[in-house]
Amino acid sequence: MSIYPKYIRVFKLGVQASMEYRLDFALSLISAFFPIMIQYYIWTAVYGRSGSGQFFGYTYGEMILYTIVAAIVTKIVTTNMDHVIASDIKDGALNKYLVQPASYFGLKLFTLLGQKLFFFTVMLAVLFVVIFYFGGRYGIHIPLVNIACFVAAMALSLILNFLISYTIAAIAFWLSEISYFFEMTGLLVIILSGGVFPIEVFGQAVSHLLNYLPFKYTIYFPSNVINGKLILSEITEGLLMQFFWIGVMFLVSKLVWRIGFKKYLGLGG
Repeated sequence: MSIYPKYIRVFKLGVQASMEYRLDFALSLISAFFPIMIQYYIWTAVYGRSGSGQFFGYTYGEMILYTIVAAIVTKIVTTNMDHVIASDIKDGALNKYLVQPASYFGLKLFTLLGQKLFFFTVMLAVLFVVIFYFGGRYGIHIPLVNIACFVAAMALSLILNFLISYTIAAIAFWLSEISYFFEMTGLLVIILSGGVFPIEVFGQAVSHLLNYLPFKYTIYFPSNVINGKLILSEITEGLLMQFFWIGVMFLVSKLVWRIGFKKYLGLGG
């Protein structure tokens, strides 16, 4: 029997779950508003007092647009799957997945994709309204090809972020109390991904280092695709790098889980 219908079923269940928790979606959307406003006033003050037309290679309009887009992108690609997966490992709930023909990895991935579908669609609509409004206000031209590439980049960002979370969650095989660890790593990943500031803010050395890590391709890259900061060749290179890092993180996650699973006791399941 093919295992694909099982993945389709958990995908549909994920969609249904997201529709049942529309209030959570609304609260998540509202929660993105406050950091945007804080950064808006910060950057307005910085640009206003300096008299400089650019900071870190961004005009005032580009920085404001990046701030808004990055905050929304962060909400879209954040998975929180590390908490869910770690709970399965700690409580022994992983046991029930081990006897199923479908893989635990595949079930969690398709559940996430189903849960994100409604959120992804609505947030993209919000993003496009923001982009066209601020693009027109600050004279930022965004080609149609960038919009198409942005949608592709967002889908790849979600998968890449899932793989990062899936890998980090494996630490639960070694540690029992890790909620604070996930909070710390989650914040660090968002910062390194450009979810708070463009990575240029950290200086040339750090920005150069981040070119060799997967994080910038989850938030920073898609945000600048739709921000109009990247030309087509740079977008193409970025999309290829997303595929590359998805492949790398898939292999890394498999290796880490294979090692960690040797520590799994399956208690409590």
